[in-house]
Amino acid sequence: MENFLRLQINGICLAVIAILWISGERRKFSSPDLSTRVYGALMASTGAMLLFDALIWLFDGRPGAAARTAVYAFSVFYYVVHSLPALAYIVYVDFQIFRDEQRLRRVVRPLTFIAAAVAAAAISSPFTDILFVVDAGNHYHRGSGFPVFAVLQYALVGYALALIAFNAKKLGRRVFLTLLAYPLPMLAAAVAQMLVFGLVLIWPTTTLFLVASSLNIENHRSKTDYLTGTANRRSLDEELERRIAANRPGSFLCGLMIDLDHFKSINDRFGHEAGDRALEDAARILQGSVRVEDMVARFGGDEFVVLADSRASVALEELVERIERAVEAHNASIRRPYRLSLSIGRAVFGHGTGRSSADFLAVLDADMYARKNLKKLAAAGRGAPS
Repeated sequence: MENFLRLQINGICLAVIAILWISGERRKFSSPDLSTRVYGALMASTGAMLLFDALIWLFDGRPGAAARTAVYAFSVFYYVVHSLPALAYIVYVDFQIFRDEQRLRRVVRPLTFIAAAVAAAAISSPFTDILFVVDAGNHYHRGSGFPVFAVLQYALVGYALALIAFNAKKLGRRVFLTLLAYPLPMLAAAVAQMLVFGLVLIWPTTTLFLVASSLNIENHRSKTDYLTGTANRRSLDEELERRIAANRPGSFLCGLMIDLDHFKSINDRFGHEAGDRALEDAARILQGSVRVEDMVARFGGDEFVVLADSRASVALEELVERIERAVEAHNASIRRPYRLSLSIGRAVFGHGTGRSSADFLAVLDADMYARKNLKKLAAAGRGAPS
């Protein structure tokens, strides 16, 4: 009866994941957004966990050598993938907070070691009984080393929870609550499952998190420019209205309008693929230069807008300097048949100016074009092409 109940619960969870996958989540592995790909890996590893868990209980206690081999084999597979959802979740959380792929590479190294160590313990268990034991009646039991393994799982989920808690200010309320939907219910379920053998709570709670995260990702995708991964125009308009309404005395709404110089020439000379790559490079530079609370959006065509809240307008010039240094570093380190160049307009609105979002964008646009024209005049004076 217990085995049948576990099979039913796992089957329902697998059906939910399958529906998510068939409805379009399978495309997450090829998405240009890293967090979306990591979420896809989280979903796939959770599905594998549920499948192997179900197969263990399908053969558990059945007589015969074939059933015994099946319980051993599926138990090994179960533990090989057991830590992958938690590890993928840590990567997912880290990127949601910091949006830094270089940092993520450093995070992934120790996590890969943990996954390899767990896999080695799982593969050795039929000979060492470290993670699981199969008795003479072909029943699965936890091994002598299972408490250590359980502590490791708690530590991984606890680390993710601490990462979220210490960086809560960098996350929007909706994203913050969605991320908490994984560790808190899972920790509660894990404690209950440790105390009462046979309970099946962890994977149903994980499946609920996957559903919530899928809704969160779809909402994010609707507000994201597909090519560059920045916010789209709709999201920019909404955020700009919100920030103007929330502007308080002593603070400034600072913004940049960025235009790619010679973009038409890049498209004409090197093709639209090169033009797309230039836009992607510019977006990556901008996203790597701003703070987490700032916003980078594609305004349209080859133009981007950055929104920044600051208590000193001088911080805007510091941001421009960071972007310009990043462009120089990009041109020095990345081989392209063209040099990336940006014209950057500025605007600062203090509290009580009475200006609208349309006014703000108009000031940004005018300043950007004034600076672009100055660059053209300077280039013409040097005899360089404009």
